[in-house]
Amino acid sequence: MIAKTLILFLIFSAVFVFGSSAQTETDTLRLLPKEAEQIFLENNLSLIAARLNIEQADALILQAKAWPNPNLGIDEVNLNRNSTSEAIPPIFGNFARNQQFTVQLEQLILTAKKRKRNINLEVSNKQLAESAFIDFLQSLKVEFRTLLAQVLYNQETFSDLARQVQIISRLVKAQEAQLQTGNTSQASYLRLKALQIELFNELKEAQEEHNQLESNLKTLMAVPGPVFVVLNDTNQTPETIRKWAKLSFTRLVQLIDLNNSQLKVADNLKEVSVSALAVEKAKRIPDLTFNLNYDRNGSTMFNFFGAGLSFDLPIFDRNKGNIKQASLEVKKHEYLVEEKKSALYNQLEEAYKNINQSIELYKSFDPGYLAQLENMQSSIANNLIKRNLSLLEFIDLFDSFKKSKSLYFKVKRDIQLKECELSYLVGQDF
Repeated sequence: MIAKTLILFLIFSAVFVFGSSAQTETDTLRLLPKEAEQIFLENNLSLIAARLNIEQADALILQAKAWPNPNLGIDEVNLNRNSTSEAIPPIFGNFARNQQFTVQLEQLILTAKKRKRNINLEVSNKQLAESAFIDFLQSLKVEFRTLLAQVLYNQETFSDLARQVQIISRLVKAQEAQLQTGNTSQASYLRLKALQIELFNELKEAQEEHNQLESNLKTLMAVPGPVFVVLNDTNQTPETIRKWAKLSFTRLVQLIDLNNSQLKVADNLKEVSVSALAVEKAKRIPDLTFNLNYDRNGSTMFNFFGAGLSFDLPIFDRNKGNIKQASLEVKKHEYLVEEKKSALYNQLEEAYKNINQSIELYKSFDPGYLAQLENMQSSIANNLIKRNLSLLEFIDLFDSFKKSKSLYFKVKRDIQLKECELSYLVGQDF
């Protein structure tokens, strides 16, 4: 009875996780990793929001190009006329009869190329926004591809565990029949039963892990909750696995200098600080304010037209503090760029060594190794039924084959994870 319950649990788990006939085609989304990534790039809400930073930078460039608005002032308008007032003729018709006022038009003129320097500053900020978006995009792609590798590993592990449960369940059923006829001991039966329960627990944990991975995957892809996502084969061949071993470390270092998004962000931050320094230096030169004014009956003339010019005298404030702060900001970012380069080179060296070590381990597996292990597991199960193997020998071999298959899956997954890291570091897919 317990065995039947466990088998039903297994079937239900396989249906729930990987979308069997109980799920309609509209409920299950079967994708290749590249197809899943395309959906992610098109639908991810964080990426859509991050792209707006570039449009905001464009808007600030547009604003920096605008000239300062002129200022129009109307002043000294008399509100009443007393006995001491002189008769004032109108300007035309009856307009402004006995009326006094002044009108002044002012225009600020930016000196020392301040407008151009402010535009350059916003252009530098836009370049920074573009580099930051590329870095965000690539880091999110790494997160997504890492998640894909984990999902594929989980699917392979789950399928392998399901197959092993079928083998052990068949043995438990055979042992149960032999126990009833007195041809085996209860201890042997319970030992197989314990192995079956252990496998079911691993299957349950694999299913729970899949639920979490699938939830994260659908969030990044902006796929609604009721849809089940199943990844198809990655077409990961020995040739695609070994491609990294053919790339020289020197070439990868060159790619970092050319393409690494973190390094570009650091460079752009330095350029922003250089542009900001140019703006602060330009502020040493005072701006000019030109004005044209009209005075109605405020002087010896009824209608007075004049012009003027004003500017600050740079006696007490020559913007020295802000210039020094901006200069130190440039120097600070120069150090940070060098530090970032050093850190990236060290990360590349570590990742390059790690992936080549994983590739060497992968090479130790013979072609068709996984199929050979699966055949051997079925074979030793048959030999146990035929009493050609003892229970202890069977469990020892079964556990050894199980660990070896798990190691094979992990090596493939680890190579994929290290590929993601290296691609991010060099800023290029291979």
